[in-house]
Amino acid sequence: MSETSLSKIMDVSLTRSCNYDCSYCNQRQDLDKPMFDMSESKRKIVSNKRRTGAEWIAGLNAFPYRADYDKLIFSGGEPSLHADFVDIVTQVKGWRVKVIVTNLSFDVEKLIAACRKEKTRVIVQPSYHFEFADFAEFSGKLDKLRAAGLLSNFIPASIVHLPDRDDGQKSRDQFKLRGYNAALYRFEGYYKGKFSYAPLDGFGGIKETKEVFYSSCVQPVKPNGDIVYCTTDTYSETAQAYGNICDQKFEAIPREIKIQNYGNRHISAASWTRARDTASGEIIWQGKNFRHRTPMNQFRTFLEIKNYSWLALAKSTVNALQNKLKSKAAVNQTNID
Repeated sequence: MSETSLSKIMDVSLTRSCNYDCSYCNQRQDLDKPMFDMSESKRKIVSNKRRTGAEWIAGLNAFPYRADYDKLIFSGGEPSLHADFVDIVTQVKGWRVKVIVTNLSFDVEKLIAACRKEKTRVIVQPSYHFEFADFAEFSGKLDKLRAAGLLSNFIPASIVHLPDRDDGQKSRDQFKLRGYNAALYRFEGYYKGKFSYAPLDGFGGIKETKEVFYSSCVQPVKPNGDIVYCTTDTYSETAQAYGNICDQKFEAIPREIKIQNYGNRHISAASWTRARDTASGEIIWQGKNFRHRTPMNQFRTFLEIKNYSWLALAKSTVNALQNKLKSKAAVNQTNID
């Protein structure tokens, strides 16, 4: 039976660099080491060749398949470290919605002013990293973004929850006192030698490999403009590229591919992907963000784009209900409410 078309996200990494060095970072690229235990290990950047702002703006504005994508995400690393960050996110136009995933360490007033000047809107989804960010400064920036209509009401702030630390819970409680329904996320990756997100033969540096049929809802774009199949491929110099945004060269991206290294996929790819057994066709893994364009998911996308003020509360309520109903034996892909 044929499936409905996949929801599609384009995720542009303006840079793989970050000005934070969080002990729990799941973006660290040495996949054979536990994520949490790498706090003293510097990131191994595969390639961080960056395009200029003018190249990104021209390339993304001329991209002929913009209508096929539900949203355009600017991420990293930390995207605001790109010298032309504000120009890029405000002068790229013609997409359904533009989203910035950021640690909010930049001057938000410059972004607000540029959005007004360009008569455009972006939705900012900040991540609060309690090891580096100052709460008062961070929440003050949330106030400014919300007043300007640029703060995500779906995820006004995301915080990681670590199983033996209460920093995340305390931070979320602080945000609630400030009137923000911050989202508390289960840690994705290794934590002190234990893998806490996917089955052990799934993602994140397990040496075992497995041949599977593999699908991805997100098409990442590397800092050099190359379009690749999923987030794992942004860490590889040899991954196949399906063209380059800035060079205006494109190839058809297959809906599903056969891969041999399922066990070595990167954790950041997990929530967007699905893996099927090559013999039986049965689903081995399906992340929480792997979605088809069903009427319900199209409605969800519509709500996210409209950015209604009640979205964070609704999301928290749904997550709490899902967690309550989910079997204890099930792999829990639902975020903490």
